[in-house]
Amino acid sequence: MSSIRHYSKLNEIPNLSFEGYVWMSDKKNPVMLKNEAYDFGTIGTNPFIIEALLFNKKKNISIHIQHTGCYHITQYTLSELMLDGAVSEEKNYLPHRLSGVENVSFKQVWLPDIDELCEGMEVLTLKAIVFCGFNKKGDNHE
Repeated sequence: MSSIRHYSKLNEIPNLSFEGYVWMSDKKNPVMLKNEAYDFGTIGTNPFIIEALLFNKKKNISIHIQHTGCYHITQYTLSELMLDGAVSEEKNYLPHRLSGVENVSFKQVWLPDIDELCEGMEVLTLKAIVFCGFNKKGDNHE
């Protein structure tokens, strides 16, 4: 399994329990998922998913869905990215229309690449910003 996979269809997404959200084109607010599966087989042509951020903590898998005329679906397996030599940095952002969420958690994933402008040495380059779940209101943050 590759650490970064791309899917072209919603039915290719693994059937896992996710924390995250699915935002439909005809809704003002997203459907919030709290470690539960989502049936992507019910999604037709219209309404469609504008955006979804999904995270399965057990398998350390994050899935990003965006619709820009067609679906762009990317799966990140964080544990495999770390084996590839990735360096990650956690970032938390304020939510938009996500009830009960204090912060949305992401990891910046940096991988070494040869840079010809740096005498052919390896430098870390940003490869992805990966959704890693929510910090909920009332959670203890240490």
